[in-house]
Amino acid sequence: MKSNDGKKFFLVASSDMERKKQLCEWVGVKFPDAVIYTASDYMECLVKIKNAPPHVLISDFELPKGRPGQAIETIMLDKKSRLAMIIIGGKPSHDSHLDGIAMGRLQFLDGVADMEVVHQAIMQVANYAFQSDTRNFKLKFLKPGEHLIQEGDECRNVFIVKKGELKAYQKSHTGESIFLGKINAGEFVGEMAYFNGEKRMASVVALSDCELIEVPPQTFENVIYKRPSWVKILFETLTKRIKRLTELQKDR
Repeated sequence: MKSNDGKKFFLVASSDMERKKQLCEWVGVKFPDAVIYTASDYMECLVKIKNAPPHVLISDFELPKGRPGQAIETIMLDKKSRLAMIIIGGKPSHDSHLDGIAMGRLQFLDGVADMEVVHQAIMQVANYAFQSDTRNFKLKFLKPGEHLIQEGDECRNVFIVKKGELKAYQKSHTGESIFLGKINAGEFVGEMAYFNGEKRMASVVALSDCELIEVPPQTFENVIYKRPSWVKILFETLTKRIKRLTELQKDR
């Protein structure tokens, strides 16, 4: 799988030139730094997957020079492949297809009339497709309104925001939400529970499409030592948290 410089690779396969152009544009909106290439039939699609494996294939269910759904069958049979797929038209017809959906690897769309529907499908497969090869951390993707952390949860991971915006809030005794602040790209999330050894003190929800680096607690310190630039980010995040908590206490 392609992994140089953290770039994301998409292959858009369709015999419909307008659809292909439209999908490329929509992928570019969601991932401006993505590398996008195209195929017009099954054989061209297969060659490009073999020679330059993408992270995500967005393909018509029926492609010229191939059987309906043949691209899915070929990819799912390759045990070494981690290629995620968004298939336009057609329905899952085999257990392997259902497994792919359950894994978050495969999405089916009836059509591409709505950009938001396509974007949601991309975000669904993103958590499968864009995982890092390293054992120390992996990528996590969130849609607007999706929770990263729930108040009261155990501390399982620490996160650093690569893209997007989130907000932190707590529930009062009366059930009202108390806004604690926004979390932007370049900040840590969940570090307080790690340092305190306590349960999550607040909930964190995505305000936009978000991409985060997820670091298991048992490797957090090792990763920090290996990435000195993260130490600066950590101190900046903690300083901001303390300042915000001080302001909240003054307001009460």
